[in-house]
Amino acid sequence: MDLFYIISNQLFQFFVMMVCGYIAARRGILSQPSLDVLSKVIIGILLPILIFANAMNGTTRQVLFDCYAMILLSAGIYGGLIIVQAVMARLLGRRGNLGRIYQATMIYGNVGFLGIPLLSAAFPERGGLYIALFSIIDQLVLWTYGMYLTTPGEKKAAFSLKKFFNPALCAIVLAIVLILAGIGLPNVLETSLLTVGRAATPLSLLYLGGLIYYTDWSVGARTKDLYAGIATKMLLFPIGFFLIARSLCDDLEMVQAATLIAALPTMAAVAMFAQSNRNHGDYALSMVLLTTVACLGTMTIVSYLMFNVL
Repeated sequence: MDLFYIISNQLFQFFVMMVCGYIAARRGILSQPSLDVLSKVIIGILLPILIFANAMNGTTRQVLFDCYAMILLSAGIYGGLIIVQAVMARLLGRRGNLGRIYQATMIYGNVGFLGIPLLSAAFPERGGLYIALFSIIDQLVLWTYGMYLTTPGEKKAAFSLKKFFNPALCAIVLAIVLILAGIGLPNVLETSLLTVGRAATPLSLLYLGGLIYYTDWSVGARTKDLYAGIATKMLLFPIGFFLIARSLCDDLEMVQAATLIAALPTMAAVAMFAQSNRNHGDYALSMVLLTTVACLGTMTIVSYLMFNVL
């Protein structure tokens, strides 16, 4: 099956599930308090299980060594996005706290809610491992530079070792240690974990659909930031990254996977950080939702160009 068809089909399924979440919220089935509980279940339990089970599924020590370049590609993605969005913030005239929040929304992609199911469907053999290796850099940059960007300038962004070792990172480290040690999971346990973890995908999209109903979209939609961010982070940067990475890395599938990650919409955790710090939380949340809706089109364009044109 053509990879572009797989991705476009997956994005359509995402859209349907988000619509179901929106309807559930509109009918009062999903209330705002229940969405908060659902978010904690997804982030604290389901996503770590999904990351761990996907990384362990059929992965050997040799496969892990063969995929080490994914860590370098991940560093390239974050290095490039940090530079590009710092320049964009200046061009847009966004300085101070709002400028830093803009950068955070356009640097960090929603790997957990959208990246995991998308790569698992597109690259069933190594997609889980790609996510696990990418998440090493992702979590490192999120809990350091991401904390700095989302903390108001009048406060000091203190690094929290306790928060850094979150369930997702612990799942990644455990999976890599077991793979390096040549320890596999019993089939019944692996199947059980995969079944539980896969519940993260529909529940994540129901959650996002519910948020769409309860959130004021106009905060981000009224700004030029949104459209500049979509153009740079979700279209131009992924295409440019693909062209450069393809010339440097011999593993085309890995470059394609990294490019899809680079094109992901805003990470939900950015809005959570901003809201907890009372630092333009509505702006950040509207960016999460608007870029998530936009990605149904932008990722289709990026994947079409990547698989059929470039």
